[in-house]
Amino acid sequence: MFIRYLLIFLLIYFGVRIFLRYVVPLLLSVFMRRAQKNFQQQFESQKQQQQADQYKEGEVFISKKPDSKKANDSGDGEYVDFEETKD
Repeated sequence: MFIRYLLIFLLIYFGVRIFLRYVVPLLLSVFMRRAQKNFQQQFESQKQQQQADQYKEGEVFISKKPDSKKANDSGDGEYVDFEETKD
């Protein structure tokens, strides 16, 4: 009777080990591929939709660079060089 329970326990133990070792990674890789494919399709559809909405046929867009002034309007004051003094 004890040997029977021991054999059943060992079969279940090794069965779970084999399942976790080989089957679970396969299932996870299939799940990840499906999720990746779904995200990629969503990204592509959003990208195509943005490109279609951005430029309509016959419209002209002129873009210019922002002004490259070196404005120091941070309000921190002006820069003063540091000089070491001997005490």
